[in-house]
Amino acid sequence: MIELRDLHKSYKRARGLAGFSMHVEKGEVVGLVGPNGAGKTTLIKILATLLRADGGTARLGEWEVTENPEKVRAMVGYLPDVAGIYQDLRIGEFLDFFADAFHLDAAGRSAAVERALESAGLLDRKNEYVEHLSLGWKQRLQLAKTLIHEPKILLLDEPASGLDPLARMAFRDHLKKLRAGGITILVSSHILADLEEVCTRIVFISEGKNVAEPELSGNVSDEFAPTVRCVIEFERSSSAAEIAKAAPGVRLVESTPERLLVAVDGGEKNASLFLQALLNGGVVVSHFDAKGGDLEERYARTFRGVSGKASP
Repeated sequence: MIELRDLHKSYKRARGLAGFSMHVEKGEVVGLVGPNGAGKTTLIKILATLLRADGGTARLGEWEVTENPEKVRAMVGYLPDVAGIYQDLRIGEFLDFFADAFHLDAAGRSAAVERALESAGLLDRKNEYVEHLSLGWKQRLQLAKTLIHEPKILLLDEPASGLDPLARMAFRDHLKKLRAGGITILVSSHILADLEEVCTRIVFISEGKNVAEPELSGNVSDEFAPTVRCVIEFERSSSAAEIAKAAPGVRLVESTPERLLVAVDGGEKNASLFLQALLNGGVVVSHFDAKGGDLEERYARTFRGVSGKASP
């Protein structure tokens, strides 16, 4: 679905991409991960036809990006890291404006707006003004706008930046539904916990180039103890987060009165001990899921000592 070969892009004072290549299959959700200035935004803007590569090839489906920009735009939904939003429009008017911008006919436009409102959970608020929405709801609206023409490929650049934990959870759930629907997604984010929960694969980039994960060695294994990421759901409790903060080797990533996301050093044995601590503390646990292969650990192994020098 996405085929990139030896992409290059330079700016006056910096290098954006330096031979980056990648293949994404239809229906994959691929996380693009790297330090600041690694070239993530440059890459996404090239795919969205907003920048022109200096060399290499980029194909989306059957279309080469440079040669067929209009065809590419019709099949792509692009959500930038800072998306402009028209505050003085009503929610329904905002979506209708973009449906018209994607050249949907009158009948198709009305249906697309209703579909977008429903998918974003905004159907009963369509006559409210955009400016009255919280940041999380505005991001839902932006995603609904991005999907209004039913693109086959979704390009997301830091989509959860600035969202509170509850809004991020809602946004993640929305992406999971899109993944289940077969849409192909390329998402750049520094929030590794979100990528770990949503993505089917992670691609590392630094200084505009592909970065392979280092082979594990004895020294690396000693430095990075096995870590599991645990998702815990429970009856509303004010003590669960405090138990997590006090537990040895447990790092609290996200917390709500009914859900915790934690990273537990020491593997599944320590994760089991933490679960027991929650139960002993009176927390009524309804769901406990421990996953290995902590993305934060992989990131640290790969980028330790690396600082981004490329353009954003």
